[in-house]
Amino acid sequence: MMLTAKVMLLGDMGVGKTSILYRLVHDRFDGQYKTTLGVEVLSYDVPIDAVGGGEPTRLVLWDTDGDFGTRIFETVYIMGASAAIIVSDVTRPQTVPRMVEFARGFEARFPGRPYKALVNKIDLAKSVGSVGPIGELTPSNVNYVSAKTGDGIAESFAELAETIRRRQL
Repeated sequence: MMLTAKVMLLGDMGVGKTSILYRLVHDRFDGQYKTTLGVEVLSYDVPIDAVGGGEPTRLVLWDTDGDFGTRIFETVYIMGASAAIIVSDVTRPQTVPRMVEFARGFEARFPGRPYKALVNKIDLAKSVGSVGPIGELTPSNVNYVSAKTGDGIAESFAELAETIRRRQL
């Protein structure tokens, strides 16, 4: 039997939520995605070996419109979420405190449910310096990824899937 879990992708507009999903699901990076309007839903079957054996896990991924901001927690879209991926953009330092704000909002709405905070576009990090104040987040919840190169993407989702499976969410 396959475990199925709803995972919300949260973050400001332009941080790379859609790029991360397309890299994960289609192993493709375009760089010219249109802004998501409302929500786009994709699914991804996490390989069994990536989640430490056990049952297969299907993540139903809800890519949200960045215009919602933290109002997303007041919408019907968020209902039934098992977990969240919260994204910031290393090239836009102001998105990092917003990532923390989304994490706090998710924790308040869904106490005990897991999330991963992804700092995207690390392939550009050398030119932009420090990532910013993520000290408020548990280090094990934060991964540095690149939708362009694929670095850290599959591993981040596999880690989240393993936590979902372990907690039976």
